[in-house]
Amino acid sequence: MSYTNHYVKFIKRPESRPTEDVFEMAQENISELKSGEFLLKNVYLSLDPAMVGRMREESNYADSVEVGGVMHCYGIGQVIESKNPKVSKGELRMGQLNMQEYTLSNNPEDSSKINVGLADPTWYLSVTGITGMTAYFAMRDICQPKSGETIVISAGASSVGMIAAQLAKKAGCRVVAIVSTDEKAEGLRGGGIYDDAVSYRNKDTDTLTADLTLACPGGVDMYFDNTSGDISEALLDLYNDYSRIAVIGRLGISHLPDTRKDVGRRDNNVILAKRISKQGMVLLDYKSQYPEAIIQLSGMVHRKEIRFEEDMMHGIEKMPTAFFRVLDGKNKGKQLVKVGDINSYDDPSPVKIGQSIRSKKWLNGFVVNALRSTRTVKSLLPMRA
Repeated sequence: MSYTNHYVKFIKRPESRPTEDVFEMAQENISELKSGEFLLKNVYLSLDPAMVGRMREESNYADSVEVGGVMHCYGIGQVIESKNPKVSKGELRMGQLNMQEYTLSNNPEDSSKINVGLADPTWYLSVTGITGMTAYFAMRDICQPKSGETIVISAGASSVGMIAAQLAKKAGCRVVAIVSTDEKAEGLRGGGIYDDAVSYRNKDTDTLTADLTLACPGGVDMYFDNTSGDISEALLDLYNDYSRIAVIGRLGISHLPDTRKDVGRRDNNVILAKRISKQGMVLLDYKSQYPEAIIQLSGMVHRKEIRFEEDMMHGIEKMPTAFFRVLDGKNKGKQLVKVGDINSYDDPSPVKIGQSIRSKKWLNGFVVNALRSTRTVKSLLPMRA
């Protein structure tokens, strides 16, 4: 059987901040599978700020997208054909599936079968996926929150920022957001998660520093850095002794042709004088610990200890629009695009959004009751120390 695969083609590297002309829609035919191959029909695709780094030639922790190739992204797909003995038709898998309707693979290690008995499929791209686990491990291993401390989170209204804020609040911290606009700041102040919020748009570094000083009267003990650049520079004089900085992203310098040439005040004097710990966080380093984090995060959601939102668009052609919504900060929660349906092979009708997938017979064969292990997995995040 043959399939027509519509995909987003990456056609040129951006000279500064990415613009719409870096993408174009294209299609290809996928014909008979070879021995060892399996085919995924992609269902949900994820949009993440880190995708900007994949567009550049400069050295990064992940491979760059080749010009003329399919634009990278993570996603969840369902196996619709398999000639690989390790992969079964009907199972759901998560991995770097890229901006396309179908993903052909011959390596089961490139994706992971997901446990739908523990979390809904989209959660693996949001609260128990890249977003939630990034916040979780950064808070646990780098920020190490203690009751009574103050944390500042840049891109505070982002999906990862919101989860990090709730984990810090759960630990008993004062939580302050940096966001783009006054409207966003006002919304966060009344949202029950952040204690205060400040905006950076149309402000110089000194003005932002003054605003942060008012929001953090006791100084800053932790910085969850989603932006880098001038926004992060504004905190340099606010750190307390032994502060911790988790470098998560570089949204604040995504407009530069080469992020290695970002300029600003050097921070070594402050780091030395205040004995600050500053560390980059790459989720791939924690791959062996994903199951434990998924158990912990899904448990928090079920117990209503953390909440999250998903912003869903529909259709592969919406991927570029969704990408720029993330860059512009227009998304309301984790940005996802639905490009297909989950199908039951006992019941050919698709599982619609909002319908409980746990009732589907074909899922029962590979649902693992991972919740049994919660008795032996200690809480990974120190709370109210």
